[in-house]
Amino acid sequence: MKAKPDCVVCMFRQALNTARLLTNNQDIQLRILAKVADSIKKVSLDKTPAALCKPVYLTVAEITGKKDPYEKLKRETNRAALALLPELRKFVRKSPDPLDAAIHVAVAGNIIDLGIGHSFDFTRDIKEILEIMKQKFAISALDDFRNELGRNRKLLYLGDNAGEIIFDCILVEQLIKTDTEVTFAVKSSPIINDATMKDARTAGLTKLVRVIETGGNDVGIDWDNVSKEFMQTVKQADIILAKGHGNFETCDDRPENFYFLLKSKCDIVTNELGIELGDLVFKRTHC
Repeated sequence: MKAKPDCVVCMFRQALNTARLLTNNQDIQLRILAKVADSIKKVSLDKTPAALCKPVYLTVAEITGKKDPYEKLKRETNRAALALLPELRKFVRKSPDPLDAAIHVAVAGNIIDLGIGHSFDFTRDIKEILEIMKQKFAISALDDFRNELGRNRKLLYLGDNAGEIIFDCILVEQLIKTDTEVTFAVKSSPIINDATMKDARTAGLTKLVRVIETGGNDVGIDWDNVSKEFMQTVKQADIILAKGHGNFETCDDRPENFYFLLKSKCDIVTNELGIELGDLVFKRTHC
């Protein structure tokens, strides 16, 4: 997926949101925005929106000296999500279709996206999470997905954010019950509030399935910046389940058998998919 001029505006918004998270000093905030403005002169719309975003966060980290600006918020969202686990498991257990319910739980977690300016608060947004778990998908590849699962099938799950990764555990538990071999991928180092190995351990994922790192700290996947282990796992996978906007933006033109699971929170992605803002999407590659 290629970037649009709107993505440049979003770069400024993300820079300011992250700067404000770290400091009230307006001079520092202005320095960050000025450096982002300077980098925009070199922006190419041939890149993905996700690729345009990464330098924004590197700039904030460089000027503030904070390599992981969202560290505290990641801890808080993980802790709050873990407290919801019993209710999430109960929701799936009582459902007539546990796989469908688990997919709804996983996509509900996708509202935890701090990078695009969503000020997430579990106490305030718990109602939205519960509503999403009952919402119908605007695009659904559930039948295809269900038919692909089973013994001797390998699935690679591309995680998205901290906090959200707790919701992913619910879906992983259901995938395991189908005898599908699941591998979960996280980022090798911090970028926005994306999940890392530390978050996977906190979520308990490392006790459920094999967890690997992508090899980079890119928004989505930079296919020129991945580890050999990650690329080998991609090649061996029969199914790749990719969560969130960043993964959709960077993987939608890949030849592998991708399924994208996300809540639409951006006009550019919404237009690309031909849906409405706020819609739920479970889309198979090229379908």
